[in-house]
Amino acid sequence: MKKELLYALAAYSALLVISFVMSIMMGYGKAESLHEPASLWMYGRRLLMIVIGIGIPWLRGRDTIAAFGWQVSLPWLLCTLGIGVLFGNFNPGGFDPRGPISILLALFHSFSTELFFRRYLFKTFENYFAGLWPAVFLSAILYGLYYLTVWKTFEKPDLGRCAFIVILFTFLGTVFAFSYKKSKSFFVPWLMHFFSVLNFRLLY
Repeated sequence: MKKELLYALAAYSALLVISFVMSIMMGYGKAESLHEPASLWMYGRRLLMIVIGIGIPWLRGRDTIAAFGWQVSLPWLLCTLGIGVLFGNFNPGGFDPRGPISILLALFHSFSTELFFRRYLFKTFENYFAGLWPAVFLSAILYGLYYLTVWKTFEKPDLGRCAFIVILFTFLGTVFAFSYKKSKSFFVPWLMHFFSVLNFRLLY
């Protein structure tokens, strides 16, 4: 089991370094942060998360599609919609909910992120650590730190801004991981994340 933990941490470290180099050092993150459909890094970053999140556990025979959890109860569905829409109303940099391409990009973004951070990292940590909260908090902290590879974080470099972003996304990662654990459905964090990245303010 310790080997699986090392694989997960190594995969995260590789993703972190590659994302920082491509987004910040090489500047490809600028177009990505604007959600431009023509941004190749928009797709590249997320495809990398999908390949890692699916590839490592499947190659090692430790995951299946059915094990993700695809059923969701009505109470959890309503909870997902409520929390997601609430977060989306406070997300000025989110995807435009008025355009079909933007909505598809938001679905792609939220799926790839939840696959890597919740289905792969959180579930791996859950199998290694005793109790719920160590796995939730560790996966959430890594999720928060990963947002240091986003262009807008370094658009106006500021220590306080960086700390706020890490804390904010650590909180969101905690909500998503906890929801996944309690609902036992991958749909819950995926849809919650999806609605959270839609800028609903553009509708009114």
